[in-house]
Amino acid sequence: MRNLWQAEIYYLRKDLAFKSVTAVFALASFVLVLILGSNGGYALRSYAEPLKSAASFSILFYLVIPLHACFFATEGFEHGSVQNIIGAGHSRMKYFTSKYVLELLAALGWLLEFYGLFYLFYLAAALITGAPMGHAGFTADLMAGMTALGLNLLYLAAYCAAVMMLGMLFRKPASAVVAAFFFIFGNLLLSGYLKDSSSAVLRVISEYSLMTQILKFSGIYVAQARLVLLSDAGDYIRAVLIPVIWIAVCLRAALLALENKDIHI
Repeated sequence: MRNLWQAEIYYLRKDLAFKSVTAVFALASFVLVLILGSNGGYALRSYAEPLKSAASFSILFYLVIPLHACFFATEGFEHGSVQNIIGAGHSRMKYFTSKYVLELLAALGWLLEFYGLFYLFYLAAALITGAPMGHAGFTADLMAGMTALGLNLLYLAAYCAAVMMLGMLFRKPASAVVAAFFFIFGNLLLSGYLKDSSSAVLRVISEYSLMTQILKFSGIYVAQARLVLLSDAGDYIRAVLIPVIWIAVCLRAALLALENKDIHI
């Protein structure tokens, strides 16, 4: 198992897509700070306010990281390394699990990168411009930012489980990426268009979609001309249970697909 992990880590370190995603989040954190400053200045209610502000850009993660997960899941079939790994005595479950866990570690690294750089760039801009910085609401802002970071990791785990399941089903990168696009933007459509549907069933589907929950804890979900946030214990329990169910179902389906299809060695 150790050799398998070392091989996958080596691949990630050399992977151009991994490096590109890392660069994208670094650039995005800088550009978004500039955009926020140009619109409203850099005045801070508290030193933790940038962490809360960073959460409003959570949707960016779900447009980028799941696609990387899809490529990472299928690269072994494209380059033939999966045959060598299985032939060396590693089980298919270990092969898939190592990829899924490493993708989650990469996602955590990208989250910390974006949040950390956004925070540092924002504070630096506030200091350079001489913007006022206060202490009001520090605890609330810090909790909001950390809660969003934790929920983002959980929902990225759900998205990665779904797209990596698609990778195990299709195995060809082109087909898997197309399916991943449909999944990602399908969730956006469920959240955006069905919430105002005349059908009660479609509204329920929209309410329980992954993207609806993401927009809520990011503080940007608007329904019937009002901002809707996670407010009580029931909202938070539902926000946790939905991705947990997705993860359990998708991982089980991915392992079944990998176990039940031939891999020629």
